Amino acid sequence: MSDNDSSSSEDLPLSALANRHKQESSDEAEFDDEDDESGGEEADESDDFIVEEEDDDGDEDGDYDSDSSDDAPISSLKSKKKSPPKKAKAKPAKKTTSAKKKAAPKKKATSAKKKKPAKKSAKAKAAASSSTSNHMSASSEMYSQCDKGKLVQSLLARWWYAYEWPDPKCLEESTPKGYDALDGFPGVYICAEGGDVGKFIDKRDHSQSPSFNNFAKKDSEELKEMLLTAIEKQMKVLIGHEGEGTDTERSLKVLQKWTQKLNCPKADKQAEKVLKAKKLKLS
Repeated sequence: MSDNDSSSSEDLPLSALANRHKQESSDEAEFDDEDDESGGEEADESDDFIVEEEDDDGDEDGDYDSDSSDDAPISSLKSKKKSPPKKAKAKPAKKTTSAKKKAAPKKKATSAKKKKPAKKSAKAKAAASSSTSNHMSASSEMYSQCDKGKLVQSLLARWWYAYEWPDPKCLEESTPKGYDALDGFPGVYICAEGGDVGKFIDKRDHSQSPSFNNFAKKDSEELKEMLLTAIEKQMKVLIGHEGEGTDTERSLKVLQKWTQKLNCPKADKQAEKVLKAKKLKLS
């Protein structure tokens, strides 16, 4: 085969080359039949090879489609190269432009005049002051600002050592019908029969009860004597139960000395000034 044939064979399709190869094999087979009979078998084998050749998918030559790669020239097959897959270009991110918020125009200050609160009348002030003038407010002022208040407060803490209340002479001797006497509270009875079961009856004289109002109405001299009596009796009971030298006994002795040195007329005047300044009255 010449050089021209070799160069031109590259432009032939594979099917044409296969047929050409078949013809050359048959010619050689005829030539070899004269000398050796085995050449025919080789030709048959080569012929079978060409006829039964299948591609990767198992199809024979006759079943190839018109656009099969066997019909394409060798030069075109060489020229085909797998091109690398194109990379998808990343789309540039859209720039988000945040709109500047416009400053809201400032509202003009209204020149409206504020209404002044109405002044309270003299009657309203008097009513407000009278609502606070009770024994609790009077007690708080006297306890914190005058000696008589301290005198009353100390006596209320131990009054049962100074006198007995209610006075047994003032109590009824018989218990009311349908009621029972309440233990620990002489002069108080509780209903045990009828439609008023559970109802209390109090027969005590509250004008003499140990309360702030009743003690504050007394003068400081009387309160001083009552307090000294209560301190002495309390210390005797204390020593009988706990012995001498306790902290409670020492605090009682300090209170006793303060009470003995108290100027009673001055304490009464001081209490009057405190109540008058706050416009308070004892009920």
